[in-house]
Amino acid sequence: MKHNFNNQNSLIQSGINLFYTNDGSVGLYNPEIDDIFHSVYGAREEAETKFIRPLNFSKNFSSKDKIRVLDICYGIGYNTKALLKRLIQANYKGKISIDILEYNKELVLLSPFINDTYFNKYPEISYILLYNLCTCLNDENFELNDYINNRSLRKFISPFYRSFNKKYKQVTYTRKPKIKQKAFLHNIYYHCISQRHKIPVKHFKFNKIKIKPYFDDARITVKALKVQYDIIFLDAFTPTKLPTLWSLQFFKELYRLINDDGMLVTYSNSAAVRHAMIDAGFCVGKVLDNTGRNSGTVAAKRIELIENKLSDYDIGLLETSAGIYYLDENLEKPAKKILDEHLNRKKHLNLKSSTQYKKDYLQIMEKNNNG
Repeated sequence: MKHNFNNQNSLIQSGINLFYTNDGSVGLYNPEIDDIFHSVYGAREEAETKFIRPLNFSKNFSSKDKIRVLDICYGIGYNTKALLKRLIQANYKGKISIDILEYNKELVLLSPFINDTYFNKYPEISYILLYNLCTCLNDENFELNDYINNRSLRKFISPFYRSFNKKYKQVTYTRKPKIKQKAFLHNIYYHCISQRHKIPVKHFKFNKIKIKPYFDDARITVKALKVQYDIIFLDAFTPTKLPTLWSLQFFKELYRLINDDGMLVTYSNSAAVRHAMIDAGFCVGKVLDNTGRNSGTVAAKRIELIENKLSDYDIGLLETSAGIYYLDENLEKPAKKILDEHLNRKKHLNLKSSTQYKKDYLQIMEKNNNG
């Protein structure tokens, strides 16, 4: 399937392009970095298979009275939405707190309305996001009509909101903004939840879910955070394009922030990323897709939480040039400087390449099998 990343489908201020992925959900592309936020094969599918499935929620988290989550590089919220779906499916009765880190406020504000394919079966996910964003953001920051009804973006908005927002915009409100906001949320709840999905939300208490956004460089935010998290999602841009959130020092901060029985999950299977995690103190394993292929990384303080351990091959790869991790001593270097210094260290260390390592490893394995 060919995807269109041209500017006519971009968000008004940020220039980020939207496109439909193969599972029918909306994905994002950043032309400045030349990197996609989500797999073209399926943004929703990627979140559920690479970020939620490795948590083994029923075994590791369902019995907790409270779950605290850190979602780094929230984007339009697929990882948080996939987790909320899992909570609904599990009829989770505890409290949940989700801190979302995202530099682009426009994406966060758009996230409840985007056509993510969740709405038909789980409209309460959208409502939860709306309720929390309206609660923690100023009223004037949540006036979304200007770009929800923008012609180039309209096809990426959930069909329900396309029609609902049009009707809502036509109503003349003379009351105060806070009353207007409450009326908006009431109508969303009435139209998409109370009359259609009473059974799925019967025991799901919306007031037990708290979502708080942070709009800044994630490096600044994590240094300031003092709480401990049960789950950390790391969904930053590709390390080789934007290494700022993949350095040894950044993983040391995440190690500080994670509970003893918490888990960190990312889509990256980079040897450099895994090496940095290990040197930061984490036990590290891999995420496997349905075919058994390496499709991500999971980290924890306790080895018992790691279902798929790194193989001898994976561990050996860490000692090659591919395993040289990024450094950002004070968590403030520009991306280009991190990349330039990383390249210089590669040249200076002159380690075996990953390609040569793979050839040597296969030769040894073949020799052992023949012997």
